[in-house]
Amino acid sequence: MNASIRNSRVQYQQVQQQAEAAAAQFRSNSRFFVQPNGSSSWAIVGADDNRLYGQRRRYFDAVTYAESLERAVNAKSVPVLKHTPPEEIRTRWLALWALFLIVVSGAFSR
Repeated sequence: MNASIRNSRVQYQQVQQQAEAAAAQFRSNSRFFVQPNGSSSWAIVGADDNRLYGQRRRYFDAVTYAESLERAVNAKSVPVLKHTPPEEIRTRWLALWALFLIVVSGAFSR
């Protein structure tokens, strides 16, 4: 019985070390990292501001959430260039001018 308890503790420590090593590797590569939080949960923390962004029960879920945060930040940081064709600009000005004329003619028709 004692041998099985020792074996389970050794396995637990090995898994914990692997999780900490994976968290350290993830922390070095990302804006977010995962660290143990309390007895049975994992915290997703910002690497530059140490802000708590979430908690998950399982390590895999925490890493998945941190990766989704990373993808969201990368998607927002990519500049989006919007090009409006000249025809569209002329059409907008023409519609605005027509609306102005309708309003002015309605005001003078009374």
